[in-house]
Amino acid sequence: MSAPASRNHGKADRGDAESSPASGPSSHHGNGRSLLRSDRTAVRELPYGGRIVTANAGDHPLIVQLLTHARQAAIADDFQSRLDEPGYRPSNRLLVNRDKALLAHVHLASHIAWFDGQRIPVVKLEDFAVLPEYRSSVYDRDLLAAAEQIAAAEGAVVGLVLADRPDWFERQGWSSLRGQGHTRANARAVLAHLDAHEGARKRRKSPLHVRTWRHFELDAVRSVYEATASGLWGPLFRSEEVWQWLIGRKAQDQVLFAVDPLPGAPLNGDSGIGITGEAAGYAVVRGSAIVEMMTLSNHPSARVQLLARACRDAIDRDHHSISLYTPASDPLHELMVTAGGAWISDRRESGPRLMMRLLSPERWIERCYSLWRERAQEANVPRPTEIGFITPDAAHLFTLTRRSARLEPMATRPVDWVECSRATFESLLVGNLALSEAVERGELRLSSPELAGTLAAVFAPRLFWQSPLEFMRL
Repeated sequence: MSAPASRNHGKADRGDAESSPASGPSSHHGNGRSLLRSDRTAVRELPYGGRIVTANAGDHPLIVQLLTHARQAAIADDFQSRLDEPGYRPSNRLLVNRDKALLAHVHLASHIAWFDGQRIPVVKLEDFAVLPEYRSSVYDRDLLAAAEQIAAAEGAVVGLVLADRPDWFERQGWSSLRGQGHTRANARAVLAHLDAHEGARKRRKSPLHVRTWRHFELDAVRSVYEATASGLWGPLFRSEEVWQWLIGRKAQDQVLFAVDPLPGAPLNGDSGIGITGEAAGYAVVRGSAIVEMMTLSNHPSARVQLLARACRDAIDRDHHSISLYTPASDPLHELMVTAGGAWISDRRESGPRLMMRLLSPERWIERCYSLWRERAQEANVPRPTEIGFITPDAAHLFTLTRRSARLEPMATRPVDWVECSRATFESLLVGNLALSEAVERGELRLSSPELAGTLAAVFAPRLFWQSPLEFMRL
């Protein structure tokens, strides 16, 4: 899901790179232990000149110059604000240097993400950039390989990147995440559609009160986010320090707060003080885009009322349209389409695309055991169950028992097996694969048609989502 454009409105560089036929990727990448980072460490010497090193604080000005040149956008303010992110270290950045010149850069940002209640270590490859004149070389391939190896060695299970060059990342084994996009509609049309149903809503329940939030209500916003995001597939865990930094960047224009007033409590409007009732939800707005909306399940009307308020505010600011960047499963997308809007898929846009790679399939299987167990129970999948996964570079045996789940090298082919590419294998495990379509396209070869039911039950497709608030540029 692509984030709204940066406030500098810089045009993202979308050039693609073809690897030079004269030189391949480095064949001596070293082991994970040798790649662990410390301040100003040479991570890898490149055989054709140059080396990959970790950055230090003195490299920040050169990195800004590189990113500005590579992306043809003014990024200095955004870069400076991200230096204050909790847990940031200059050595989280990898650089490609040659003859004292900086050629490429990537920032390895470690996070914890929720997957249906499971907390999984992930890494986001931020600002992956190579100077345009070196995109036909293999510097970017070596930098990506080093970043993947370091992230896996330091515990990351899933890698994520908002890729300016998605075709190039696909050739390196990464997969585009399904269901990424947003809905856009005429703000007046949406508001008219909502007003037509206002009477029925009021008869069912008294309306919530929606107003601009106050900073001392951050704990209430955090509670709503954690209660809601923990049940989704992919959103990042945010500590109190991260919330303070994220809101303090001011990438957003406003935060709307929905409150269920206590009986007899006055509706104080934006000039009131304190929470006059129970927090029901919130929405983060930038321009005419709702970039994040979280509401509690016991307040089903909160989403509609937050959308209505955002539409009215957009109209007051002379914005003709309203955009919604919530998960693709959000019913508000269908509501906006019914009001004359349209779903805009990232795959059809020319901007960046959110992509993933499973850096450690073995740890992913182990950490998600409770999910596999619950899904197997619901679908009456017998345990123990063994499924072989055969890819061009490896063969794995998935075993699900009543006490554990594991992925191991496969010695002999079991009764049930799947043949596919490495990228398809990873997408299947992470729920990023429409299984029936993959079988029809020949991307999955199954030992028997019945195996499709087991795969669909255990590795059920889930639409990944992360908030654009974390990707937005200043």
